[in-house]
Amino acid sequence: MKDYGYAINNATLLPAELRPDGSREIPVIFGSNGIKLYGTIMLPASASASNPVPGAVLCHGFGADRKIMESSALLLVKKGIATIAFDLRGHGLSEGQLDGNFHDDMVDAWQVFNALPEVDSSRIGLIGHSLGAFSSILAARRIKKPRAIVALSCPPEVNGRIFKDPSRVVLALVGWLVTFIGKLTIRFNGMKVKVDWRKFLESWIQLKLSSALAELDECAKLFVFSASDQLSPYNRFAQIYQEVPGPKQKMLTRGSHVTPVEAEMIRFEWIGWAVSTLKSKKAEF
Repeated sequence: MKDYGYAINNATLLPAELRPDGSREIPVIFGSNGIKLYGTIMLPASASASNPVPGAVLCHGFGADRKIMESSALLLVKKGIATIAFDLRGHGLSEGQLDGNFHDDMVDAWQVFNALPEVDSSRIGLIGHSLGAFSSILAARRIKKPRAIVALSCPPEVNGRIFKDPSRVVLALVGWLVTFIGKLTIRFNGMKVKVDWRKFLESWIQLKLSSALAELDECAKLFVFSASDQLSPYNRFAQIYQEVPGPKQKMLTRGSHVTPVEAEMIRFEWIGWAVSTLKSKKAEF
């Protein structure tokens, strides 16, 4: 991974009055394969090389950027947890296109964060919403045992018969349809996302959350779903959850796809779980 260093653009910083007292905010540019990813590190006042604190890597969902994770990051920092939030490739300020390697960005963010002397590398968690949750789980199997994963509105893996051995014709037709619908959705909702739909679709069909989760038996896991979420309904994820090994919990709440990151009361609950888990001597409930 090529580390692009620190950004000098202070315009990305939060106003001082919004940051917890004594906390530090550091804009960073990092990434691999020549793609620059833009992010923000926040360190609580208590963090130092002689007193490293637990940390959390936060990842947004499709069509959003790191701003949607900002409130969560602030709450974590207030509770003594260092954070890094970043824009996925093709989103926000980051370069590139969303493609089949989107979960590489989570790994790159982890490596940058893990190298900080102010962060306790043995107590880092991954927190993601929607596509970010999917990315967190896939990335977790590639990094050194994260302490915890918080998966908010995580989409299920593709499990249709037509996709078990997809032909080029099927992929081409479905790829065209998804591309067309995706472009209309992005335009209608005013999203600014750059996507290589074919690569993204092909990878989405082949990637299996269940296989990744099967390797994370030592990692504490929290899955948060909303009852009215049509994009990531829990009933399509339920079988995967039942087979997840190791410590796990789930929260089923009212609301829509974005409720876990936007509703204050729900956010307090999963952040409380994350803080308790990351600050404990070992992952336990």
